[in-house]
Amino acid sequence: MRRQPWLAVLAGAALAAGGVLGLITWMVMSTSQDVVVAAHDLDAFDVLSADDVRVVSVTLDPSVAAIPGEDAAALIGQRLTGAVETGAVLAPGQVSEDAFPPEGQSVVRVTLTPDQSGELALVPGDAVRVVVSAATAQSDAEPTYTSAQVAAVRVGTSRTVVEVLVPHEEAVALSDAVVAGRASLVQDSGVPVETAAGGE
Repeated sequence: MRRQPWLAVLAGAALAAGGVLGLITWMVMSTSQDVVVAAHDLDAFDVLSADDVRVVSVTLDPSVAAIPGEDAAALIGQRLTGAVETGAVLAPGQVSEDAFPPEGQSVVRVTLTPDQSGELALVPGDAVRVVVSAATAQSDAEPTYTSAQVAAVRVGTSRTVVEVLVPHEEAVALSDAVVAGRASLVQDSGVPVETAAGGE
């Protein structure tokens, strides 16, 4: 029986395609690596637990910084420097072993009533201003403010407590203003966190 030339050509093409596919598969498998990703949405300043991270095998561009999967256990107890979404690859710069609050800063707790917190949608990492009103209603002094960063938000049935990072030297005065009921929060967008007094 005479063999058809086109069958030989077709068979050769199929073998070539199979070889290319095999090569691509081998290249993908050989360049994949185990990395640490967020198991769910994580807020800035969260302390990592075993349930917060997982290890996956992915293929990454060499320019992408990632924490190797073998280092996952070492991340437990470290603190995030910023918010991370579910499935995002964790980079070394996103976790820190440094003490909290950072050097030169303190945490002040600001208690908000439902009326005060109703318009705010705060999450850790947000930029805010702690606004302090005058000591007496008769005073002509203008309110002052200190720029701060939200460290934690604890929502209750009758109040919301917002923990904010402020410069260490202003923490005592701001705490006194909170206790006296003279402090409130203003939420900012895209405003650098830095100390400012006297308002704008």
